[in-house]
Amino acid sequence: MISGTTRLYGLVGHPVRHSLSPAMHNELFSRRRIDAVYGVFDVRPADAGHVGRAIRTLGLAGVNLTVPFKESVVPDLDGLTAEARIVGAVNVVVRRSAEVGGGGGSGVGSGVGSGVGRPGELFGHNTDGIGYLRALREEMGVDPAGCTAAILGAGGTARAVGSALAGAGVVAVTFLNRTLRRAELACEQLGSAHPGCRFSAAPLASEAFTRCSEGLDLVVNCTSGDGASAVAGLDVGGLRSGSIWTDANYWMSDPPQLVSCAGRGVRIQRGMGMLVHQGAESFRLFTGVSVDADTVRGVLDLGGW
Repeated sequence: MISGTTRLYGLVGHPVRHSLSPAMHNELFSRRRIDAVYGVFDVRPADAGHVGRAIRTLGLAGVNLTVPFKESVVPDLDGLTAEARIVGAVNVVVRRSAEVGGGGGSGVGSGVGSGVGRPGELFGHNTDGIGYLRALREEMGVDPAGCTAAILGAGGTARAVGSALAGAGVVAVTFLNRTLRRAELACEQLGSAHPGCRFSAAPLASEAFTRCSEGLDLVVNCTSGDGASAVAGLDVGGLRSGSIWTDANYWMSDPPQLVSCAGRGVRIQRGMGMLVHQGAESFRLFTGVSVDADTVRGVLDLGGW
């Protein structure tokens, strides 16, 4: 039953009608007997500057964020985790609450670097990187230490994945993006935080991808929207057999290049595993209650996906 004390959570993005997050979180709330409900907020990109204020004004306990709001909300938050600060993007915002473990989870820093905040403050987290790493290790049996990677895109998800890979010991990461300067900024941003990893930038074009594809261990497609057409135009013939191509977009029925990669002996990975692991971490941050990946998978299966 929804009452006046029910905590409200949701997903903010555009578009979001395809999301599995409401069914996942609401089922978990029910199983754990948590008085909370999770919905979706399809917000026009032109209104991105109002999202942080809306979270405060409506008293939302927490939200997940997807494109195009992961970066625009950052200036309106009271604090960021270290990882969110490094990548400059968040996909989870939690309102600090004395009733739910101070906002759920550790490692939260305020705007002045303190680990202590006041009730009502909004803190930003980024679970994309940890979600990707956990899925890579679990589904593909890969320890990325010593690997080389190419990341398609340079937005919040791409930077989170790049930072996580660098932190896990990947020796080189190339960002390929339609706007080259955005890829260059991603390299500058992450390079200072991960001096042991070599970052480089290139345009998201077939010639540039061909130049960097030889010897790659990992390719992660983090593009969204019309980026799919640019990815479809790449020549994947230079990827070695046994390398891995991951597509982070779990909702796409036919992601570009998966069939071509599989036909060349490249191992392919869809984004559902990343969703499962970052979803489990989001739930912990929201509620202070841990759930394992198998539980989340079971919840998703209940919905018939």
